[in-house]
Amino acid sequence: MLQVRELQKLASSLKLEAFQKQMGPFVLIQRPPEAQHGKQTDLLGLPMNVQSTTMARPGAVSSGTLGLLFQFDTLVVATLPPLEGIDELSVGRQPDCELVIDDKSVSKKHATLRWDARQGRATIQDLGSTNGTFLNASIRLRKEKESLLQDGDIISFGEVQFWYLLTATLHAKLSKERRGPMPRGV
Repeated sequence: MLQVRELQKLASSLKLEAFQKQMGPFVLIQRPPEAQHGKQTDLLGLPMNVQSTTMARPGAVSSGTLGLLFQFDTLVVATLPPLEGIDELSVGRQPDCELVIDDKSVSKKHATLRWDARQGRATIQDLGSTNGTFLNASIRLRKEKESLLQDGDIISFGEVQFWYLLTATLHAKLSKERRGPMPRGV
C-alpha cells in the first residue's frame, strides 16, 4: 500500500491518462490498517485468526469517517486489480476476495463493488454482512439493492472506512497540493 503523500510525486510527473492507467478508474483510500484499531492477539501477543465476525462497536463508523477527512496525507491507497469493462470486486475477510480487509468487524464475504467502464461509474452491494455496509456513515445498504457510488463517498465495511475517489479527482487534488496554496486574490 502506498501513502497518499507518496503518490504526489507520481501525480505531478504524469498526465491524467497515464496516472489513471497506473491507478485504475477509482481508488479506495483508508487509514493504515494498524491505525484503525487494535488487532486481536492471543496470550503471546500473536495475531489471532478470528474465525467469526464480531459485532461492530457503536460510534466506530462515524468516528472513522472523521479520521479520513482530517488525515489525508497519511492515508493509504488500497491496491485493486486492473479494471476494464464491467468488473466485479469482492470485498471481505477471506483471502480469495479482491479487496481483503483483515478486520474482525468485516464479514468473510461482505460486499461487492462493480465498475462499469462504459458508464464510468461504480456500484456497491452488501452481501448480508453481519455489521453492514454504510455510505457516508449514515445510509445502511440493503442486501438486495445495488447503490450507486458518488465521487467522494465514504464506504464503511463494518468498522473499516474507505474514501471512494475517482482517479481524476485524486490526480487533481495531488497536483494542486504539490503546487502549493494559491496566492490570495487569485
